[in-house]
Amino acid sequence: MIMNIQEIKETVQSSHINFFIGAGLSAPFLPLLGDIETRLSKETKKAERIKIKKEYFEKVMIPNLDIVSGQLDASKQSDFESTRKAYKNFFEQIGHILLKRKNTILSKQANIFTTNVDILMETTLEESSLEYNDGFSGRLNSTFSLSNFKKSIQKRSLHFENVSEVPVFNLMKIHGSLTWEKNGDKILFSKLKHFDKSLLKKGGKSFDDKYGKLAIVNPEKKKLEETVIDVTYYELLRMYSSELEKENVALFVMGFSMEDEHIREITIRAADSNPTLKIYIFCHGKDTDSKMKEKMHVGKLRYSNIEIIEPDDDEQGSKFNLEKINETVFKEIINSMTHECKD
Repeated sequence: MIMNIQEIKETVQSSHINFFIGAGLSAPFLPLLGDIETRLSKETKKAERIKIKKEYFEKVMIPNLDIVSGQLDASKQSDFESTRKAYKNFFEQIGHILLKRKNTILSKQANIFTTNVDILMETTLEESSLEYNDGFSGRLNSTFSLSNFKKSIQKRSLHFENVSEVPVFNLMKIHGSLTWEKNGDKILFSKLKHFDKSLLKKGGKSFDDKYGKLAIVNPEKKKLEETVIDVTYYELLRMYSSELEKENVALFVMGFSMEDEHIREITIRAADSNPTLKIYIFCHGKDTDSKMKEKMHVGKLRYSNIEIIEPDDDEQGSKFNLEKINETVFKEIINSMTHECKD
């Protein structure tokens, strides 16, 4: 589908902005989950389930330790830099849009919902000196609470006492995070010191017990138990649902296949009940448009408010990765805003 940049720009100018980010945006540094969720959901043998969990741990979690230590393997350096650069451009462009858009009634905030447990977004936001809420408050003993989201930040100039709102990103990690550490009925902040690579050397129950202490929701359909992580998961899903029910809302779905039943059902229900909600779903590659339309019930809903967008150029192997979305969508919106200011 050919994008209508003008329409997207007008939507961004007048809407509460939300993003749903999946594992596809952390590639190529981190691999896609592929069929891990399906395999975990179907597998009943404990030994095989542990094997799959260990694969997930090794491929998706361990590389984050190298980010924190600053000792990335040379073979991964290029992939890391390209992934980090794409995230950096994305956050800086959205921050610019929030700062410069004409609507002064809407807050200068963007909600980032994600199932990713990696730390790529947090590290990129900090490197870019951008303000963000990750749910933690406190310095010495940072504790997670949903009440820490949605806080506005205002800055007063040093000389003339002018006050302006600073763009803020609310980073809501629905499946938990590697920066989360369980402590009874609390979630504390950890700079990944609560696990290390030695866990890979453990097997069987020894691995499973240690892995179970990670504050994440496994990528499988049967996700929920009554623990602090699962209660938080429910609450974050409720926040996602309530954001989509607001008047004049835009949701950009990127790097996410909508395979998660809970998230898909919430999104479809909101689209079917809120005529002021506009959803843009970016498909990673060509020929995925029809599959996503079927998955999201496009054409069967009450309102025509879901657009499925796939690469439309003729270049073989073209992919709608974050770099391409930045270049073809958000950069174009900034350019049009700049031209309007000049006029």
